[in-house]
Amino acid sequence: MRTCLIIGNGPSLADIPNEFLENYPTFGSNRVYLKYTPDYYACVDPINLSQKHIEEIKALNCTKYIDISQAHLIPGSTPLQCIHEMGFSYSPMDYVYAYFSVTTVLLQLAYFYGFDEIGLVGMDHRWITDAGARDWYINTGKDKNHFTPEYYQPGARWKAPFLSKLEAWYGLSKIVYCSANKRIVNLTPNSALDVFEREDWQSWEK
Repeated sequence: MRTCLIIGNGPSLADIPNEFLENYPTFGSNRVYLKYTPDYYACVDPINLSQKHIEEIKALNCTKYIDISQAHLIPGSTPLQCIHEMGFSYSPMDYVYAYFSVTTVLLQLAYFYGFDEIGLVGMDHRWITDAGARDWYINTGKDKNHFTPEYYQPGARWKAPFLSKLEAWYGLSKIVYCSANKRIVNLTPNSALDVFEREDWQSWEK
């Protein structure tokens, strides 16, 4: 059985030792590299590439997947044709569904790479916002939604996901994985994401 980790960027990731992440092939996204550089990296939201992060991403020593509109800005990266609809692609090199979270892209990539068991870490699945709804926000102080308060600088724009639709996509991915005798396990302590079975990440320590 081939096992990997998908690293979310929630606050709980701060408490996961890098030594644990090093035990597995890893998929990560956006500014995950502020804590850990994954083996496979994806960035499909243009706003993340427009906020002075391009040079940081260029410096990463890993396999990179970037939205086709901006892949030319990251030499050596593979462009992804993103479809912002509900769906699961078995051929993400041709097209991939990016549905309210880059984690949806990572799950399609992990399937494509042939992993049988996916452990999710840093997937808190909750966002602290003034309105508590899907909308554009301007970060005005220390970032409370990610593993480091420096994740988004003051003045950075970001958009909270539509949680019920995102959860519906996760439900679809669970069906896809289960139908292939694969599984997705949420290893995130105190996660608000209830779609997948849960286990303690410490029980996975090698």
